[in-house]
Amino acid sequence: MSRFHRYSVAVLRTAFGAFFTFSGLNHIFGFWQPPAPQTHAGKAFIAGLDASGFVVPLLGVIFVYAGVALMASRLVPLALLLLAAPVVAIFGYHFVSEGHLFGPHVIVLAVYLLLAWQERRTWRALFVRAPEAARDDEAPVSAAF
Repeated sequence: MSRFHRYSVAVLRTAFGAFFTFSGLNHIFGFWQPPAPQTHAGKAFIAGLDASGFVVPLLGVIFVYAGVALMASRLVPLALLLLAAPVVAIFGYHFVSEGHLFGPHVIVLAVYLLLAWQERRTWRALFVRAPEAARDDEAPVSAAF
């Protein structure tokens, strides 16, 4: 891997982490109001998240943790795993509910996929089949029944 590639991934990871840290702090403290939804589906979705009373602050905590972990380059695979569902929800909200073909949601998804691809060796453990357990006749300890 070239030096330029390493540094560009580090810059993207840090910027992505800063974005989610800011977004998470905003979810918790509410210092910036994002644009209001334009469609009925978007309004219903956001109203449902707000009405639950716990989803928005929970997302804030997850975003802050994952963002700080990405910026610090610590536990990056865990941070990306925590952000997987919210990134898909962000993309789906803007693409399906709001009908935006292009916008920040495409950039968020693209950067996430690039960072996840960089961690592909770590993700392999999630998709590799575990070795089969020993058969009963090969067990070193006898069964209780």
